[in-house]
Amino acid sequence: MAERLNIHYLKLFFMLRSRLKKEMDRLALEFSSSITHDENIFYYDILVDIAHVLTLRKSGYLTDDETREILKALKEIDYSRLKGYEDVHEAIESEVTKITKAGLKMHTARSRNDEVATCLRLFARDNLLYLAEGIIRLLETILKLAKENNCIMPGFTHLQYAQPTRLSHHLIAYYDMINRDLDRVVEAYFRVNKCPLGSAAFASTSYKIDRYYSAKLLGFNSLVENSEDAVASRDFLIESVFVCTSLMLSLSRIAEEIVLWSSEFDFVDLPDEFASTSSIMPQKKNPDIAELVRANSGRLIGNLTAVMSVYKALPFSYNRDFQEMNEVLYDSLKRARTAVEVMNGMLSKIKFKEDVMKEKANKGFSFATDLADFLVKNFKIPFRIAHRIVGNSIAEGFSVEKLKEVARRYGYEIELDKNVLESLEAEKIVEKRRVIGGTSLNEVNRMIKERERDLKIKKYLIKRELKRIKRAIESLYNEAKRFGVDFHDREEG
Repeated sequence: MAERLNIHYLKLFFMLRSRLKKEMDRLALEFSSSITHDENIFYYDILVDIAHVLTLRKSGYLTDDETREILKALKEIDYSRLKGYEDVHEAIESEVTKITKAGLKMHTARSRNDEVATCLRLFARDNLLYLAEGIIRLLETILKLAKENNCIMPGFTHLQYAQPTRLSHHLIAYYDMINRDLDRVVEAYFRVNKCPLGSAAFASTSYKIDRYYSAKLLGFNSLVENSEDAVASRDFLIESVFVCTSLMLSLSRIAEEIVLWSSEFDFVDLPDEFASTSSIMPQKKNPDIAELVRANSGRLIGNLTAVMSVYKALPFSYNRDFQEMNEVLYDSLKRARTAVEVMNGMLSKIKFKEDVMKEKANKGFSFATDLADFLVKNFKIPFRIAHRIVGNSIAEGFSVEKLKEVARRYGYEIELDKNVLESLEAEKIVEKRRVIGGTSLNEVNRMIKERERDLKIKKYLIKRELKRIKRAIESLYNEAKRFGVDFHDREEG
């Protein structure tokens, strides 16, 4: 790579090193180059260039002919040709300047500092919206599963059999966890979608440019107003990585249960499309995809730690350290988007073994809590005493007679109908829990309906923002078309 960088070195030298008399060391140039992963923002850099050129024209700093020439050159730029440059921003400017001398004016009233900050925000905002779309599809799948699977199953604490519940109730817990991640993604999007363009290096510019015009063309909701904050802040990037990490932590918990439930628990049958076989043991059906979702959460934790560590204690305003955060942003959003789609596909085809779940719902004396409650309600025994009575009777070998015996040791005479244990069967226990958020069928159905209504609103919000941004980019292209250059056939990022 160092040789390729050296081949094109004069471009870089004359473009950016006018003050320096010696060439940059080849290894240093390779070390500092971001061109290999700048492909992630190439599409957005072109958008930013178009918007900036149109803003310069609007402000009178470019003629119609200069604007046309620069826009035509921008349309010709192919990322595959951008080899040997320090970064994509300098590469595009250099290539445009090779095509037309008007390109020498393209960087007027702009720095790479506000340029890269704008590109990163565009990448993050679009991918956050795409991530939100994927999460909504996943949530729709979870709600569908909850509506179709009301069977009784064991619930766990400390991974020990605890109390009976419904599979639908358990799935709603998945939904609520992921739904909070959706909220975080949407909130992050609105903080990200602010335009720093026009802030220049950090102290703004003496050129009279219309920052609101640039922001509107690019589909931003508002400006990052303070020019120093605009280029010196990367908290939007850290927050984007954080929401991806939080989401991956949630997915990892579901993935872990899929791994467990496909093993000794025997609660699910994995879809073949999301499983693998052993290279040596022909009987195996391994939950590899769930394991990889689980593992990717670790990758995202590392990413979050990395960007926070880079950002910590950096002085204002811009520092080259920021460059090391960019690739982490690209990786985090891509991994999160893929993991969501994979999890959605896996859950949409998974089969729950209702007979196994129901059979195990009474395992481990899961009726014990309700038996203690029975003693409280029928014999006025304080709950803590009832807790001890039931606990000791189980420890000593549970039976109705043993329960009476232990109660007598605590000073209580109880008479139990021989059918009392029948009232403590899992299905009856689950149905009795009619409190808000409980496991009764009516309450579960109510929760599902409320979540369906809420999800429709959020789905509309995401679609509205995507359409608004699409209209903005359409407007940007239409403005460029006024100068005879049509970008409508460009491939979107």
